[in-house]
Amino acid sequence: LPLKNTTGLVSHHGKVAMWQTVFRADGTPKLVPRARKSTQMTRGLADFNPSALREYRMSPNRGPGAEPMTADALARAVGATKAQILAYENGHRVPDPPRVRALAEALKIHPWQLMNLKAHNSWTLGDYRRGAGLRAQDVVTLLGVSPKNYRRFENEGIVPSRRPQFVDEVAEVLGMSRKLVERAIDQAPAVQRRQSRVFELVVAMAERYVPKPGSWRGPALDDPNLIELAAAYGRPVQRIRRVLTYELGELRQKQVRAHRERIIADYDIDRRRQAGARAAMERWSEVFDKNLVRIPRRLEQFHRTAQPSDVWQVLVDLYNNDASARSDVGAWAVTKLLSSASEALSPHLVERHTVEDVAVCRLSVAGASHVNMFGGLYAALYPSVRRPLRVTSRGGARTRIPGGPETFSLPNHPERLVIPQALLESARIVAADTKGNFPLRLSPRFYLLVGANSLSLAVANEALPIDDQG
Repeated sequence: LPLKNTTGLVSHHGKVAMWQTVFRADGTPKLVPRARKSTQMTRGLADFNPSALREYRMSPNRGPGAEPMTADALARAVGATKAQILAYENGHRVPDPPRVRALAEALKIHPWQLMNLKAHNSWTLGDYRRGAGLRAQDVVTLLGVSPKNYRRFENEGIVPSRRPQFVDEVAEVLGMSRKLVERAIDQAPAVQRRQSRVFELVVAMAERYVPKPGSWRGPALDDPNLIELAAAYGRPVQRIRRVLTYELGELRQKQVRAHRERIIADYDIDRRRQAGARAAMERWSEVFDKNLVRIPRRLEQFHRTAQPSDVWQVLVDLYNNDASARSDVGAWAVTKLLSSASEALSPHLVERHTVEDVAVCRLSVAGASHVNMFGGLYAALYPSVRRPLRVTSRGGARTRIPGGPETFSLPNHPERLVIPQALLESARIVAADTKGNFPLRLSPRFYLLVGANSLSLAVANEALPIDDQG
């Protein structure tokens, strides 16, 4: 008779088994075994490598003190049964993240070594997390973040607005480099779909607003495309409008230049100038197209690394004082004399160091690149914050407008140290008024004496200052 309807689990001879209750056409029930589900692994655990577990269990070359293990010994070490271990090795069962971590610890290997590393270039952040033997709740607990915010970050790459160091924190918890975390985020399907959609939205707004005559105002606050864009990045519409006003404004300048060259090419009576104008017009048009294509990626990177205004001010002060990791010279800024926001500086953007007992810091290569790349976007967001000073190149040497910062050194140390220019100017005003030296504490041992036209170093509890050797 034809059967219909199914239900769930029942007990059979004292063992829990998968059964289904079906009903004949006459309404009488019958129990039949539920069809076994495919052993194919789900997404995220699909990269567990059963053969790797067997190979590492039986290998004597895993590391110092490692010896081959029987399936029974490994089962006792991880609180499992021999049958479970053999099921893992034969691909019939998939260990959950905590069990993966326990297996790796027992075998003295990294959990990733139990995964299919050949496919790691396509792993999302969730794959790396599970490969590290961690559940989402484990990461949530370690980071002290809400499950919603973490899931949103893992699946959509949206950094919590109040946690500018969040990417670094996740990298530390998962034992990954920041670069690898960002690459994994880019693999998320939601992130890839967002960038594709953002390009469509930006193109639509560029077509609508860039050619618009009159003074430049940027997108309208109630533009549906702008509202959708803000929702895609989980940020306020007003913030996204400021950022996009800058980006589209840059495109507008390129279009204006191309339009001017077109007028010359069409109406100038000198053929050489016409030819030059046509070439220039094509170059500006190409620049316009390239910059338009780059906007979605720039927006993605910016919202992944954007800092609050006080932290951005510290980054600018480091940049303007040449406190950055450079192949030529570079300097270190005294951390104590920076804003209190220096404690929130991302290790991705800023390097920390200690000279004697003086804590110092400087922009990393990535930090300097961040300032150069996103200075315009920050200026649009925080118009009252000091801006990076322009850098020019003369004969291969870097110079700043205006001149470089004053530096000093600690005895027997080659590092050039600087203090923020704004603080130095304020201290010199006080020194000039008092006709003396204004002391700036650098550390428990050292302080800097700022005169109207001089800098000198002093050691605590010593009567005479040490002349600046820098």
